Amino acid sequence: MEKQDIKHFELLFKKLQPKLFVFCCKYVEDKELARDLVQECFMNLWENYDFVQSSYESYLFTAVRNSCFSYFRQAKVHADYEELVSLQIKEYEIHPEIPSPLMDVYLKEIDILLKSSIEKLPPKCRSIFMMSRYEGKKNQEIARILGISVRTVEAQIYNALKVLKAQLRDYLPGL
Repeated sequence: MEKQDIKHFELLFKKLQPKLFVFCCKYVEDKELARDLVQECFMNLWENYDFVQSSYESYLFTAVRNSCFSYFRQAKVHADYEELVSLQIKEYEIHPEIPSPLMDVYLKEIDILLKSSIEKLPPKCRSIFMMSRYEGKKNQEIARILGISVRTVEAQIYNALKVLKAQLRDYLPGL
């Protein structure tokens, strides 16, 4: 990239970013998402700057529109998957005796992710969480064993659950 190309790109960004943002907001209501989509389009333009054969403005408006459509397609696929998994989980809860290869694979995947997420917790937090959830110890008992306050135990368990929920968010739609 030559210095004049960088200057041209900066001017292009300053001129078109506000227009593209407003244009994108017509498709998506989330302003942060709109900013991200527009930013991605500018990054794609930067990477393909020398290869764009149409006007840069035309390229960017088309790219933003296509990014919005792509986002909606991806969101639909994700929502459909969540609905399918939710139905599978409900079916499994109602009839756990009926074997389901899909549910077996799904549960194994969740178990692997859960164990991996627990291993990534800070040592003290992991230890307290394991004592609470896997060993069935009460908060008062954990506090006494470790010589800490019950409030600290509660806070550590809360933090662990918050991290685990975030890690498993995509796997447990009802969470």
